[in-house]
Amino acid sequence: MLLETRADAVPSRDDAFVVVDSQLLVQAVSREAQRLLGVSEERAVDTPVTELLISADAESANRTGFAAAIAQAAQGLEPETARSFVRPWSTFGVRMRAKIAMCGPPRAALIVLSDDRPRVARSSKVVPLRAIR
Repeated sequence: MLLETRADAVPSRDDAFVVVDSQLLVQAVSREAQRLLGVSEERAVDTPVTELLISADAESANRTGFAAAIAQAAQGLEPETARSFVRPWSTFGVRMRAKIAMCGPPRAALIVLSDDRPRVARSSKVVPLRAIR
């Protein structure tokens, strides 16, 4: 998939991302997003984004909300990358950072997700723990 977007919203190869059109319907999901959200691309496409992601913060329905940021980005009205906390619609206690930016062509919103899991450094050395006396 080749989409133009803001430089600060470009997902890396391993990032989870979702592309949403101006009708707030999902048009594409990355493999990582499929794994993270527990959904296949076939099931996600043409599904309302609210059936995959919802705001993780108590927020009012104002111009700065998650849905408003998606709608503005999909219409090309959001000049900057918006940031929000979201969660998969079927879970509680899970918060992911989301960057929301316009992308295209055709005009759509790009939602880049980060699950903020601690990254485990892999080492071949084992270091013993010593008791402090």
